[in-house]
Amino acid sequence: MKNLSLILAVAAILAVVLTAGCVTTDSPQSGDGMVTITDAFGREVTIPENPEKIAVVGSGSMRYFVYLGIDLDDVCAVDYQDSALNKQTFNLRPYYLANPEIAKIPEVGAAKGVVDNEKLLMSGADILFMGGASSSNAEVANEIQEKTGVPVVMFFTGNYVTDSEKIQDTLLMLGEILGKEQRAKDLIAYFDAVEADLKKRVNGLSADETVYVGGVSYNGVHGFDGTDPTYYPFTILNIKNAASEISSVSQTGYAQVSKEKILEWDPDFIFVDLSTIQAAEGGALEEMKNDPSYKELTAVKNSMVYTVNPHTSMNVNHETTLANSYFIGKLLYPEQFEDIDPVKKADEIYSFVVGEPVFDLLKENVDGLSYQRVLFDRQ
Repeated sequence: MKNLSLILAVAAILAVVLTAGCVTTDSPQSGDGMVTITDAFGREVTIPENPEKIAVVGSGSMRYFVYLGIDLDDVCAVDYQDSALNKQTFNLRPYYLANPEIAKIPEVGAAKGVVDNEKLLMSGADILFMGGASSSNAEVANEIQEKTGVPVVMFFTGNYVTDSEKIQDTLLMLGEILGKEQRAKDLIAYFDAVEADLKKRVNGLSADETVYVGGVSYNGVHGFDGTDPTYYPFTILNIKNAASEISSVSQTGYAQVSKEKILEWDPDFIFVDLSTIQAAEGGALEEMKNDPSYKELTAVKNSMVYTVNPHTSMNVNHETTLANSYFIGKLLYPEQFEDIDPVKKADEIYSFVVGEPVFDLLKENVDGLSYQRVLFDRQ
């Protein structure tokens, strides 16, 4: 609990600093109960000052609304991916595991990011929030707004490693619209405080070992060749990411590499993102088990292969990347993380960010493999 107290103390200080940050809304003098805001992609939108019902669309779009502690009774329609229509067998999203009642909310469209104008109107939404990583859907947002009369506010989703400022601005914008300004500031301050704690632990240090993370998801699950050149735990802990020499192909940090490249890198430590177990034929773990060439990797021969919880599932689960950072930090810097129990730390983070300690639920959905060493028969 000492670590939690320290983090919350730092968060409180940072929250004061954040109060002086930029404001994303510009209220007119009309006094008619409407305000004009500038959304995450520069669109000026006039919205109700105190919206009572909201609809949300986009991949993993309910994530930030759970982060902000929105009352789910105020959400009248959600994206297909967050609805009961999405028959995902094992859910890997902490925000959803903490709030399974999201599945009871009607869907606003029949596919990811799709809006059925009739369903939107029937929902009674005062605002439609549309998540995305670029302004490419601005024309669609404008068209929905023109045809339905429902204001559409676009918000940014992406990777906290490379786009933390944009994500923070989005959280502040959403917080202001929804009356959750203080929660948005507290949340950002908490993320900053956790990051500061991680950085402090490894200050002046740099791990000698080369590491690789495989099985990272992007637009579906992938095998051992799915990685992330900007993987948050490696970045924040000053660890040599073997894949850092290549470029990401998405805002989530995902990149695909060849088997030959992995063999060339020959990492000292390998981390397997457990979303891969849903891939065809078992994904990364099965590939490493059955491919003779992978058995010659240094990490495999030295039994330095470990599992981590899913980094990406319908966009980036930042709370999970923070939790994974403590697990990886304890392995690479055991002295600096001697006081850390990775499971307890994960639940501390989940409790603050999504409102519930969901580590055990997440572990159950990845076949009980969370945070384990993987041993392969080399015969």
